Amino acid sequence: MKLYTAMPSLKGASVILNKQQVQKESTLPTFIYFWSMSCPQCKQSIEKLNDIQTLYQNRLSVYAVHMPREKSDYSIEQLNDTVQRLQLTIPIYVDNELTISDTFKNQIVPSYYLFDELQRLRFFKVGFLATKSLQQKIERIL
Repeated sequence: MKLYTAMPSLKGASVILNKQQVQKESTLPTFIYFWSMSCPQCKQSIEKLNDIQTLYQNRLSVYAVHMPREKSDYSIEQLNDTVQRLQLTIPIYVDNELTISDTFKNQIVPSYYLFDELQRLRFFKVGFLATKSLQQKIERIL
């Protein structure tokens, strides 16, 4: 995805966990995190998403997309247990058919996408990203 590209749709999820947190058409900047249960790096960073959501409450929409990499990643029950154990409150789009991943042309986890208030891509990163660095990127577009 190129910078300033419009944000693709998040339609196509098998299910959405924490669906009550999903906002309608957002005019807020949006942060989307692609992850997988079987990704050790993802487990470290997914826990910080609640902190990001709390820190930027009412100024940033935060969503996660669970992208399966292994057979065990397809278990919604196991994913739900993981989400509860980690006390994640952000909406998690379960992309078992890889519809959302294909729309974003995303093949690697973890991946981070940050869109401005006009829903244009302003930052993209694959792999580990320090929370402080992410916060700096978010602060720039707020």
